[in-house]
Amino acid sequence: MMSRTMTDAQIPKRVDGVKLIDNNQQLSGQIDTKRLARLSAAIVRSDAPVTCSLSFERDAERHKVLTGQCSTHVVMTCQRCLGEVPLDVESEFQLALVFNDDQAKQLPKRFEPAELDEDGLMDLWEIIEDEVLLSLPDFPMHPVGECTAHMPEQNETNADAKRPNPFDVLAQLKQK
Repeated sequence: MMSRTMTDAQIPKRVDGVKLIDNNQQLSGQIDTKRLARLSAAIVRSDAPVTCSLSFERDAERHKVLTGQCSTHVVMTCQRCLGEVPLDVESEFQLALVFNDDQAKQLPKRFEPAELDEDGLMDLWEIIEDEVLLSLPDFPMHPVGECTAHMPEQNETNADAKRPNPFDVLAQLKQK
């Protein structure tokens, strides 16, 4: 079956996953990051929408599969200097569409499940938001040379090494 493509549109919020897979559909478009509440809460701000490219198909074993990639540009708080650090965020994912936990347990290990409701509908924005959130760094930081935080200099580290060990007194007592 030929695949069809919808391009340069806003990604729809709710879609019929089964129908898209049956039609071997591909979607590309954007989502305004201001409409993704959990992402907005995790970052300082976003300078770009989330750009997505999605493909709905069946794999060789007839699993319903959503393959996608998404990217955006966000600003987070540097965990060293507490200043703003701009980051490019990219994610590639492959999810198997299931109706319940029993189907999810039957999936091969290479798939993460994405659950459809009883009508075969899914919240596409939520899935994409999850993937972007998983791609954010746990501890965003500027590169070492660009961070304004005070980094200990080499001679400060050597001064720490020359201090006496407080447990040396115990070692002396043990020898007596």
